[in-house]
Amino acid sequence: MAVPADRSYVYIFPSIDVAWVIRLNAEKPDESRSEQTMLSILKGAAGPLTTREIQELARKALVQCPDSTVAFLNRLRIRGLVRGTFSKEKQSWVWWTEAS
Repeated sequence: MAVPADRSYVYIFPSIDVAWVIRLNAEKPDESRSEQTMLSILKGAAGPLTTREIQELARKALVQCPDSTVAFLNRLRIRGLVRGTFSKEKQSWVWWTEAS
């Protein structure tokens, strides 16, 4: 199968009497752009944000994490770029930067 010029793959899965076409982007999300977006979201927040709130803001900014949001935030935490802990009050992980 030839790769289309826009570098995405097209897969055709035959169904009973319908062929489904699924287009998958061959490129991984840009990790540096995702990192910058996450940091700007957290720096611009009035306080700690839950994982779900960060996911929603990233989605609105049209940014996709290279893997799951929580795994990506945890990697940023391990590198010391963000802080995170479980909040009993919100029943979720909350994330912040020292600037927020």
